Amino acid sequence: MSTLNQRIRSLLEQIGQKQSVMIDRLDTREMLQNALKPMAGMPPQAWQMYANDQLAFYQDLVADMMAFFTGNDQGRCVAFALTVEELLFMIRLLLDEHIMDTRALKPIFLFLSRYASTSGSATLSYESLRKKYSRTGPAAHSKVRDTLLNMIGRIDQYPDDGHT
Repeated sequence: MSTLNQRIRSLLEQIGQKQSVMIDRLDTREMLQNALKPMAGMPPQAWQMYANDQLAFYQDLVADMMAFFTGNDQGRCVAFALTVEELLFMIRLLLDEHIMDTRALKPIFLFLSRYASTSGSATLSYESLRKKYSRTGPAAHSKVRDTLLNMIGRIDQYPDDGHT
């Protein structure tokens, strides 16, 4: 329990430090905005430069926040070229064959909902993954079968480096 508490405390300290840095950035931006308030009659080119600068700042700030919390400035670290149903069936096979070991599905679903996207779904919901896990149809089975056969076919394309 002590190790767990230390890890949680460390994470919370990191979050606090990151929050402080981001608040400082936002405070500084607000000071700059107040000092450079766009004036009526400002030439359109100057107004556009001001607006572009504001947009760039907020895009960078949000990307930095996303990178801190997800490991990726787009919010999703892992993109699968499978549908949700196909991915869940592949995971089921990995578990059935003991290639992936877990006592519960919840950590897998939480990871996928936080960090993954699939073809056709930019975000994944924990509840949706949980509900769809045991309901896969013939189309998903066929796609996963084809994918696995393609992977098997690739094995001989890799050179044997002689290590055993």
